[in-house]
Amino acid sequence: MSEAPSSTPARSRYPAAALGALWIGLAALALWKAPDGREHGDFGQFLGRFHPLFVHAPVALLALVALMEMATLGGRRGHLRAAAGWILAVAVAAAYAAAIDGWILAWSAGFRGRDVTRHMWGGVWLCAACTVALWARGRPGSAGFRGPVYAAFLAASLLLLAWTGHFGGSLTHGDGFLTEKMPPSLRAWLGMKAPAPAPAEATPAAVPVSGKASGGLASTDPSNPLYYTLHIAPLFERSCVSCHKAEKHKGGLRMDTLEQLMKGGSDGPAVVAGKPAASELVRRVHLPSSDDDFMPSDGEKPLTPEEITMIERWIAFGVKSK
Repeated sequence: MSEAPSSTPARSRYPAAALGALWIGLAALALWKAPDGREHGDFGQFLGRFHPLFVHAPVALLALVALMEMATLGGRRGHLRAAAGWILAVAVAAAYAAAIDGWILAWSAGFRGRDVTRHMWGGVWLCAACTVALWARGRPGSAGFRGPVYAAFLAASLLLLAWTGHFGGSLTHGDGFLTEKMPPSLRAWLGMKAPAPAPAEATPAAVPVSGKASGGLASTDPSNPLYYTLHIAPLFERSCVSCHKAEKHKGGLRMDTLEQLMKGGSDGPAVVAGKPAASELVRRVHLPSSDDDFMPSDGEKPLTPEEITMIERWIAFGVKSK
């Protein structure tokens, strides 16, 4: 008497189709509603701030799946094979949760820029690779590394995980976070340039009360073009540029150059030459640190009262630079 044909392939088509539809929706969302540098509500930002929590789940789970699959090579530890499949399914769900919540954060909090876009699409393609790996693993006779399609897409998932995580780390900690403390010998072996020197701290005490200077102190005069280079730009670099640069500019505002700063952001001009009181930048640095509009945000070092005064005086004298 012949056995009835297994219905496993038919049953497995339904979750695969559901995940495929979910991925299409995620990709369409990323295209249709790409982060535009404008804030879109506090509730979305509240939800989006769980992204750093969600994002660690697929990192740990995908690495665990790879280790468990390697442990079953040669037919050993067969009991791990079923567990690895279940963990992979959880990892796929976690990857979708992290990607969707990351999009909510970028969209609602007003982020955009090269690294934001790369991080977002890295998450989208990671979801695709995980989905195909899960589908391939569920095919009859393809469990573990016996299935080349499964093995290839599991490896692709790990590579995409590293690539996406790199840009996530750059957004959070800055471009040089992983390499700034690298030993010089290793940096040279990798052909990497020496790190740029840290920007000099501004010296408020050197600024004359009158705003005028003479002789060798000409650069401490807010009306002197050198004043921006020596005193204001280092403040922005230290406390503002990590969130307002080409790779990531919150609120559509860039502060990595004076030209970009004067273009303003999604909320209009950030600086109005000659009018500190009308400048949005000045308003925000004076807000309580608990206010959502307070600058700087994201844990950057706040400006001291003396540094704020320096910026106000520079604006009052016409934001000249050289």
